[in-house]
Amino acid sequence: MAGSIPGPTTVRSFGFNIPCRRFLIRANVMRDRRLPVVDEFVLRTLKLCEDVPVRRLASYFGFSAAETEMVMADLTSAGLVVLEGDTARLHPSAHELFRGPKDAIPLVVEVDSWVERLWFDLVSKNMAKPDRTRSARNLIDIRPTGMARDLPGSYAKKAFEDNFAEYLRKVRRMANPDRFTLYSVSESIPERFGSLVFRMDEDLVFDPEPRLRPNLIAIEAEDALRFRPLATAMLDAYRKLNWIQASAAALAEFSGLSGETTVTDAYSGTARFDLTKWLSLNPDRKNPDRQNIIGASYIRRNVDFLAKLIDNLPKPASVEASSEREIVWYRPGGSGWGCSPELQEAILAIKFALRRRFGKVSIRTKLICPTISRRDHPDRFRNLFDEGHIAPPGFLSPAVEVIHIPAVATLMLVAVALSESVEIPVGFASVAADPLNRVTRRLAQVDARFEELWRSEKREEEGPIPIEPEIEDVDDT
Repeated sequence: MAGSIPGPTTVRSFGFNIPCRRFLIRANVMRDRRLPVVDEFVLRTLKLCEDVPVRRLASYFGFSAAETEMVMADLTSAGLVVLEGDTARLHPSAHELFRGPKDAIPLVVEVDSWVERLWFDLVSKNMAKPDRTRSARNLIDIRPTGMARDLPGSYAKKAFEDNFAEYLRKVRRMANPDRFTLYSVSESIPERFGSLVFRMDEDLVFDPEPRLRPNLIAIEAEDALRFRPLATAMLDAYRKLNWIQASAAALAEFSGLSGETTVTDAYSGTARFDLTKWLSLNPDRKNPDRQNIIGASYIRRNVDFLAKLIDNLPKPASVEASSEREIVWYRPGGSGWGCSPELQEAILAIKFALRRRFGKVSIRTKLICPTISRRDHPDRFRNLFDEGHIAPPGFLSPAVEVIHIPAVATLMLVAVALSESVEIPVGFASVAADPLNRVTRRLAQVDARFEELWRSEKREEEGPIPIEPEIEDVDDT
């Protein structure tokens, strides 16, 4: 089984709203700056030769009389060179420009005033780097404990002083942080509370039996000790999530909806799903209009598969092209579904694929929840989908998931059991006519009986995902 999937494979992703506080830091930072090339080589020559006649310098570098006069004037006015008659030598202070090995280049030290806005998480009390996405209601909330909210400005000041090099590498993402040295911190002012997004993946590994391993991608291994309180809180929240278990009824419904039995066949009459056998029954590239899917529907790998199928569709004739499209998402049950920034990114990616293929079309999104999901606060997806509905009892097994884009594409998943404790979703994405027609016929039977939870007016077309998050305030109570 393990041979069919090389290395760990991400099957789910999660996002956590981490409570943070922002501090305004005013700092004075020393920076090494290289001199102009001409000045640099004159100073290096004087460093090696001590006293040098100006005429010999001009001859050596090929300077004209006017160029020589200009260079010497600049260096003497900067206090780096002393002229005694026709002889030039380094000013004593210029020797400080040469640090490190004897053949080091001369560097000028400048002091810059920096105004930084720095985030600290309120669980482990460490500097935090903003994620590309904004906090959202569908993500998992982590709450601070005790008096964590009372971080004073002095705490941020000392943390900035003690971890300046780390701040440059991990927050500012500087490739050459050694050029900078912290001279002083003149002010540290507590500002607003907010939330930053920390991400986590769930990886499927075989060693040799299958297991699901959480991967805290937002916390680097070298920082694990310092971030342990935050990592513990995230893992505790992750372990409280639940998913609808695999069942024979769900498998039968998936087979009927999809028109194929390969998922059921991969059980071979046992209680365990054989992933290797299932992949062998559905070899890659066998059908150009179909793609195997392993893991949550919205993780980037699977959304890319779906988008590629849409991209490869034949271009529609102008008379067939519709100015409106709809993405209908039938989510499975379980509190763990959709707790990821990748859900929003998936919706946008599918919209972009539709517009690449069909032009500037209006796209509406609809979320259909199983009855059992009432307890999981389905309104937390209100900002992601234009409409939200509850399906009538018995409409679809809560262990089955379907993304349906009428007349374009569909993606179907069902929960399968790899062992007594490991279950994952598997299925396929397709643009073939048969699965599309099957889903369409099934939806037409009950669409009028959906219970509406919310409905928004037509939205403006979304732009690209923002590069920097918009930090939302956190309730101080």
